[in-house]
Amino acid sequence: MIELGIVDLSASARRHLASLVERWAWVSPESRVSTPRVSLHLLSPEEVRFHGALDVCVVGPELIACDAAYITTLRQELSDKLILCVVDSRTYSFGTIEQLGRLGVDDVLVDTATSDEFFRRLVLLQRRMRHKKRGRLIVVDSARGGVGVTFVAAGLAEGWVSKKERVCIVDCDVMSHDLTRFLRVKPHVNEPLRILIEQQRVVTSETVAECAREVWADESRLMCVPPPAGSDDSVLVSPQASRAFIAVLETLTTLHDKVIVDASSLLAAARHSLYQAANEVVFVINRDPAGAFASRQALSVVAGYLRPESQLKVVLNDSGGVSASSTLFKREVISVVGRSFECYAVPHSARAARWPCSGHTPYRFLRRHLSSMLVDPELSGSAQHAAQDGALERGWVMCRELGRTFVKSLWRGRKGEAALTSGRQVGASTRSYNSLTLGFTENLLEQGELVSKPVLLG
Repeated sequence: MIELGIVDLSASARRHLASLVERWAWVSPESRVSTPRVSLHLLSPEEVRFHGALDVCVVGPELIACDAAYITTLRQELSDKLILCVVDSRTYSFGTIEQLGRLGVDDVLVDTATSDEFFRRLVLLQRRMRHKKRGRLIVVDSARGGVGVTFVAAGLAEGWVSKKERVCIVDCDVMSHDLTRFLRVKPHVNEPLRILIEQQRVVTSETVAECAREVWADESRLMCVPPPAGSDDSVLVSPQASRAFIAVLETLTTLHDKVIVDASSLLAAARHSLYQAANEVVFVINRDPAGAFASRQALSVVAGYLRPESQLKVVLNDSGGVSASSTLFKREVISVVGRSFECYAVPHSARAARWPCSGHTPYRFLRRHLSSMLVDPELSGSAQHAAQDGALERGWVMCRELGRTFVKSLWRGRKGEAALTSGRQVGASTRSYNSLTLGFTENLLEQGELVSKPVLLG
């Protein structure tokens, strides 16, 4: 997504320039989804300094005709941004272009240019932009229905929210709208999303933001995108619709830290496109022997479509009822040749099973099990070191406090029964202190974090 700032003197001139850029972006349906995504922001010259997230600043002809020297001020305020000037027949001349070049303009475009010329310049300018941070696209899927995809997706969403992440959860079930209904998001269908998928509007950050709804009024970090309005689940079957849907998801990753897609109801063509774009796939299975073969086959298909740098996680959801042993499933079903993956288990919880329309998600009752899946691969190494440093610090603090208690008890000098009682307490504290310290030290020695600590060993 390229953030374009439309800058001109008057509001009418900015609206005219924005309509011109939208006309350039409105190309044929076959190539529309493959062109760079643009997001428009109409700004006055005084508002530019407050929008540091812009990628390209498009300056209109009215401002150039009245005060071309303003480009110098604009270049100082946006030193690391790109400036594209649009000139009309009144201001177009080689002298004007030469002057704009001296003032620091990156490129000049005539208002009579075609859409191809606009995107040609935009693509070349895009290579000079700094890499923008994007969120992670997480796809939760399974081989068949009823294994807990919506259950896991909702739990992961609240888990990431508890870590202060901005999360958007996407419901793809056009027929039953399970995730949207369970989270009590209204409306259950999404007309703006259908318009974007049918390519009746340009995919921008503004049009995509209209598709999201807040899940909890007191928590703005969790958003939900209801499924597109349609009569059946074939709304995403065509290649053009699948590419448009992927463009919507990619735009959501620029607005949120984590985008979680409940893909349990998507057809095969849309799923395969989604696997290729995903940063992480969470594949949910249960221990029902009837679905073992389907899960094994689907898991191999998922591994084949994933990119090499993408993560694959397998969740064994123990929903109760008829089930085979977990050891047998891990050996015979959860098997991916030539690709590394992580396996997690979620136990059955009667309270968590009653989460639909309750105002919360399964994360409240399965916090410990779902939290193990909330590891960002970019931060996993530093997080592990931080956890080890925290454990070491807690161990030293505990040993120091126990030592102070022991010394204070010795210097009190109590006599009689009080001294005997204190001695018993100190003896118990000393024994627990020695066992705790020894276990703490042995753990560090096994991990290679500690070479020799004779003081701790006593």
